[in-house]
Amino acid sequence: MTPLFIGIGNAGGAILDALMEYKEVRRAKPIVIKPKPEPEKESDKDDKIEAILKKVKGIEFAFLFSVLGDCDATIHIAEMLADLNIKIFLVGVLPAKRRGKREELINAYYSLEKLKEHVNSFIIVDNQRIAHLPNFEDYYPQYNRYIASCIADFLIGTWASRPSSLVGKMQLSMSMPMPMDEVIEALSFEDEPGYVALSRASELTKGLWGYIFPFLRHKPLDLRTLLHVSLDKLSVSGGPIGSEKSISFLRVPEYYIRSGSIDRELIEEFILSHSKECHLAVFTTRRNIAAITNLFTYRLDQLERLREIRGIAYERV
Repeated sequence: MTPLFIGIGNAGGAILDALMEYKEVRRAKPIVIKPKPEPEKESDKDDKIEAILKKVKGIEFAFLFSVLGDCDATIHIAEMLADLNIKIFLVGVLPAKRRGKREELINAYYSLEKLKEHVNSFIIVDNQRIAHLPNFEDYYPQYNRYIASCIADFLIGTWASRPSSLVGKMQLSMSMPMPMDEVIEALSFEDEPGYVALSRASELTKGLWGYIFPFLRHKPLDLRTLLHVSLDKLSVSGGPIGSEKSISFLRVPEYYIRSGSIDRELIEEFILSHSKECHLAVFTTRRNIAAITNLFTYRLDQLERLREIRGIAYERV
């Protein structure tokens, strides 16, 4: 299965660039497309993208990275991918609510409306989350890296293969990495796309001496704190407690799996207090780090931020 990544515009390209810094993502040999805004015509760009897609077989899903706004290229590409029966995750950036920026919010809503016929899941990157910071535009690179780390864990969690020596130990108590078709089902609905908020937290499992002396043990894993911290970092402003569905990707050094240190019931109980349905995928990393990445799936009306921009658009009418 060949993944397809398309970064549209400055914001979309920046998140895609941050994602491609992960060697595990590069190892999957994705097709990466970043259309140039100038001087080509939109039709010329579409023809080039379509020509690339016709040459490559086995593309079942695509990630589009783009600002949600006045961007015809995003809509044209989404239509093209949908016609090819390629499932679409759109990592869409919502503009921050600032005085004099209402037009951007209105365009964002109409972009959502036009794209919902083609997109399976909207993964929302809400710039309102950092809008309270002074000179918040300076934080875009850090914010992009955070979103990219969530997407990387998401992707690696669907690609990860477990060492055969661990299967017997884990099969009774742990989730297998999730196939992409199950992920798509968990991040969308039959009658409409899912609107997804991301969150992630990580911690070092060894200090500096652990890198110098690999035989030193990892410290105990505090899953409860990791989960609480992750929920403080949702990618959507004002995300409610109750989502319809969710997926959690837990990435840990192999030591924690071999020692039986992963408390799956604790994770599921915690996530189910914030979501009606949860899925858990656990996979290993060679780094001395533990990370939990959550994806919470909502309907549009459940997210106050989306209701807000819809209200602004209706006021305009």
